Amino acid sequence: MELVMRVRKYKSNFPALAANENHLESLPYPTGWFCVGFSKEWRPGDVRTCRFMGADVVVYRTRSGALKATHPYCPHLGAHLGAGGTVEGDLLVCPFHRFGFAPDGTCARTPYGTPPKLSLGLLPACEKQGIVWLWYSPDDTPPTWELPDFPEYSTPCTFRTIDMAGQPQDVLENLVDYGHLRELHGLHYVDVVSEPKSDGPFYSLTFRFGRDLLRYPMQQEATCRLIGVGGALITFEFARLKMHAAAWVLATPLAPGRMRFWSASYVATDPVPHLPAPLHRSLERALSVGMNWWTVRDVEVDLPIWHHKRYVRHPKLNDADGPIGSFRHWARQFYPQEIPATS
Repeated sequence: MELVMRVRKYKSNFPALAANENHLESLPYPTGWFCVGFSKEWRPGDVRTCRFMGADVVVYRTRSGALKATHPYCPHLGAHLGAGGTVEGDLLVCPFHRFGFAPDGTCARTPYGTPPKLSLGLLPACEKQGIVWLWYSPDDTPPTWELPDFPEYSTPCTFRTIDMAGQPQDVLENLVDYGHLRELHGLHYVDVVSEPKSDGPFYSLTFRFGRDLLRYPMQQEATCRLIGVGGALITFEFARLKMHAAAWVLATPLAPGRMRFWSASYVATDPVPHLPAPLHRSLERALSVGMNWWTVRDVEVDLPIWHHKRYVRHPKLNDADGPIGSFRHWARQFYPQEIPATS
């Protein structure tokens, strides 16, 4: 199942309005794990530059399969490692003087002279459920928490990517904003199955909702697991159809007021009698593509809101908005202490 990065830049439905790209001034880059792509985008030997928290990072995969991320400039004489850098075995080779850097960042080889005592500025990186995650902390402290285990069927096989104005917290706040689910997305009702629960950097809730699907009324239950403010996994169980579905919502700051948004999906089905394995995989992929198409179509109504809105520090909530206050109180841990929750 080949994943190919195709990034769409969001074009506002309201061209007369400028995107409010300064609204991140009230919310600095949050600490945590954030997506920069998907594992299958990096084959052994691939070197790619990604935009991450206002700067370039170089993400590469060694020939033995290890995925690494580093600050972009060679500590020797400053060449950008993403502009012509290559992988030779397990070494990242600078395009300028051909110095080779080992997976631990140290200079391990030079084509002339003795390798100097210098190291790359490696960033914490990991792969989980086929997603490439990088850790960000404003003071470069190492990760203070690890990504949890996810259901086996939550490794996505299809995704869509959009660059736009906005910030990750707005994307995840959507999941607890029940009022907007009814008014903007046309849900008939939202019933809470389990109240929001916070567990350190994780936040989860389950709700049941009703809506029309292809003009037919449908009732469905969704469990949302938030992983910091960089992403959420939404799972669905379709017992009658013997299907499990997972939808990822991922958002990463590119620069102040700019983010990259991903929607990624996978649908797993129980084995179908007499259906050969290749056809079964094709069926799951077709269902996954269909689910992601529907998710992106649903999210389209949110895009102009995220693109133009600004963060309101003290919203005046009513009793049916949903647990926005609880969510913001939990989200405070990813920002400096002076960032308030809600009133």
